[in-house]
Amino acid sequence: MRKPERILVAFASGSEDLIPTLIDQFECVAPGLPIYVVAEFPPPRGKWIPWFIGRTFQQNLARVRDAVHGKEIAYTAMILQPRMPYWPMRTAATLLSPTRLLCFNENLDHFAVHPRAAFAILRHMRWRTKNYIRWETRPGGWAYTQVWRLLHPWAYKRQISCKLALAAGARAAWKKSSLAPRPDPPPGPARPEGISVVVPSRNGRALLERLLPGLLSELQGFDHEVIVSDNGSDDGTAAWLAAEYPAVSVEIHPQPLSFAEAVNRGIRRARFSHTCLLNNDMVLEPGFFAPLRDAFRKVPDLFCATAQIFFPAGVRREETGKALLWNRGDAVDFPIWCDEPLAGEDLSYVLYGSGGCSLYDTAKLLQAGCVGEVFKPAYVEDLDLGYRGWVRGWPTVFVAGAKLVHHHRSTTKRYFTEAQIQAVVEVNYLRFLARSVADPELFQGMWRRAIQRLNLYAAQEPTQPWVFPTLQAARSVADWVEPAPPQPADEVLAQALGTGDAVSFPGKPRDPRKPLVLVASSYIPFPLSHGGAVRIFNLMRGASEEFDQVLIAFCDKHEAPAPEILALCHEVILVRREGSHLKPMTDRPDVVEEHDTPAFRAALREMIRKHQPAVVQLEFTQMALYARDCGTVPTILVEHDVTVDLYAQLLREHADWEMAQQLARWQRFERQAWRDVSCVVTMSEKDRAAVEGARQVQVLPNGVDLQRFQPSGQEPEPRRILFIGSFAHLPNLMALEFFLREAWPALEAVGATLHVISGARSEHYRELHQDRVKLDLNRPGIEVEGFVSDVREAYNRASVVIAPLQASAGTNIKIMEAMAMAKAVVSTPAGINGLDLNPGKDVLVVQSGAEMAGAVKALLLDPDQRRRIEAAARRTVEAHYNWDAVAAAQSALYRSLMRKP
Repeated sequence: MRKPERILVAFASGSEDLIPTLIDQFECVAPGLPIYVVAEFPPPRGKWIPWFIGRTFQQNLARVRDAVHGKEIAYTAMILQPRMPYWPMRTAATLLSPTRLLCFNENLDHFAVHPRAAFAILRHMRWRTKNYIRWETRPGGWAYTQVWRLLHPWAYKRQISCKLALAAGARAAWKKSSLAPRPDPPPGPARPEGISVVVPSRNGRALLERLLPGLLSELQGFDHEVIVSDNGSDDGTAAWLAAEYPAVSVEIHPQPLSFAEAVNRGIRRARFSHTCLLNNDMVLEPGFFAPLRDAFRKVPDLFCATAQIFFPAGVRREETGKALLWNRGDAVDFPIWCDEPLAGEDLSYVLYGSGGCSLYDTAKLLQAGCVGEVFKPAYVEDLDLGYRGWVRGWPTVFVAGAKLVHHHRSTTKRYFTEAQIQAVVEVNYLRFLARSVADPELFQGMWRRAIQRLNLYAAQEPTQPWVFPTLQAARSVADWVEPAPPQPADEVLAQALGTGDAVSFPGKPRDPRKPLVLVASSYIPFPLSHGGAVRIFNLMRGASEEFDQVLIAFCDKHEAPAPEILALCHEVILVRREGSHLKPMTDRPDVVEEHDTPAFRAALREMIRKHQPAVVQLEFTQMALYARDCGTVPTILVEHDVTVDLYAQLLREHADWEMAQQLARWQRFERQAWRDVSCVVTMSEKDRAAVEGARQVQVLPNGVDLQRFQPSGQEPEPRRILFIGSFAHLPNLMALEFFLREAWPALEAVGATLHVISGARSEHYRELHQDRVKLDLNRPGIEVEGFVSDVREAYNRASVVIAPLQASAGTNIKIMEAMAMAKAVVSTPAGINGLDLNPGKDVLVVQSGAEMAGAVKALLLDPDQRRRIEAAARRTVEAHYNWDAVAAAQSALYRSLMRKP
């Protein structure tokens, strides 16, 4: 019987800077033994066993035990470092090998957990106790802090103030849940089309002199009125307006009112269908109103269209008009911020429109109760107004083409200091939460974060002068609560759109004669960096003649889509997705959980409401999680891979606990997904046979662009081998590892060169999957490139293309591209999965690494055989794998689903 391999297992239960030294010291205990490292992040060396903080202790322990199954653990090691919250990891280390456990302190001294080490353990405990007492009795220690507070009772003011504020928030949440809804007033009679502009002004004659000429010029071509709410002015504004601008209506108030009160006086006089709230310190740029007004024709039930704000030259741009809910960054940041718009962005959803440069639907404005007059003297009332629109299902969008320059705080800074303004903003934000966040649970979470933020400011030295007055005011929160509307919209989704995670880019104009298809994808299909992108792009291009298209896709970061995508789409929505190792393991696959975001769900629902698509196409299995959000619209799930088949193959190749857990979850999820959609599309008849319980299944095979990929006629470089496969796809990494281990040594011996094209962010994916695959590409004879936008030159240079996949579902587009370029391909059976090819004639198929090495070597040394296969390969793809034919079949499928009741 073979003796099990002896290993070391290190648990990285300390700060990141200690991990390399821990590995060094631990390896000295038993030199020459391989080391496994259980860690939250990839270690500098050793075999990584991931520890996921978001998973349960039992799940992490099961994964560790599976990774070391069949091995003999010589020693385990862990770090005992104070104030590092890794006790579950330390517990796992103890359970894994209790009699062979070494404990390292933060100085990397260690002792064994064994009776023979009793004196060392006692010395460590004594040393640790002395350090603990020393720490606790010095400034910063908990004991020192409590004693100091007892001697300085006023120091409890912060804690008491925050706890009282939190308790008041709990009472307010209870009140929200017990209040009966309050219906909105009826919209009233329809108003004539036109624009009413309301300008509040307090001693702002000089500002109006600058504003009005441009404003009146921009209103030409619209039925309009301008209403100036003269708010306690003593600079002769009213008389000047009567003399210089008699057509301007003036609402005179002898005493100064709050911003909201002054604006509401003007709103209630508005005669036209749309009302623009405009500060007097704005200067409009040409073409201001047309884009704002046009937004109401494009976005159904639109409440507000807000303009893009610029600042005078040399002044920092504090506002942009793209006002969002802050969901990342430091806990002390104010919850609202303004994002910088992207080039080409337009009609993106935002949380609210700026009260100084936004166009509203007048009827909806009145139904929502106008601007909240509880916000005195100003600030946050525009946030409150926009949010109350969202609660009623009325969105707000950012309009990039409506531009103006804001001379910031030209009025308020004459009457208030910066500290006074900040105090007003802080209290009014709390009022907004109490007044307008309808869902009690959501309110309580937002309230808790707001008070925690104030607590952090209160702990700073010196304390900001506005902090404790704000905490004092927060105790009255229950008095600020108002009833919600009868059927509030989903506020979680509304807030998700208000974070800026979803960004809109307009494409080609809508053709009303064409039905519209909405495509939802896990990534944007350009550039053509992998097979999935190639398929989506080519079929969208084929569909564009008969159908308009809207694309919603996830992205890692926001940037303008490529012109090639915008040329195919009426609109592109990009939704930012940030991966995290903190997600728990649920009853769904990890990939599904990573793609389930409120922002994508909200954007999908809004696009369905906005565009009324004839069909929604969900690209990739995980996107089936949104099938039920499509309502009654016919849905297509495109199975680029039958994922349960792929994971079953991966499990056979590399059995481990993690893969088995994910397979079980995919089996439940994917089979339910087949039942949830109107039609499942597969890449091959083999995949079609695997689909169970679907209402309809259709094969739409992969293809190739025969015009783009053509034989060059040039002779390839001798003994040059090409591998193309994005490292984002685990089977590609496994394939390359197999090839390097089983076939490359024999080919390296005959002077071959291996060219690897590994796709975008290849180093990231190598690190991500290093617990399963370790690749050494830093060798003579191997050339590595990441993403290559045009791979044709790489094909031209290659003598042979390899596809050494060990697991594959769907079909391999790179095989077809290589064949279209008239290249000899050597593949495993998995590499040509689902393709109707002729092994030995248009492709060489091998069963092992040795066979692959022999087949590749034969082609490198026998040009005649290589040329025969090359010619046959081109003939095969010309006959069977043209994207035009696949696109025609897809369009026929769209039409058939549109006809079904």
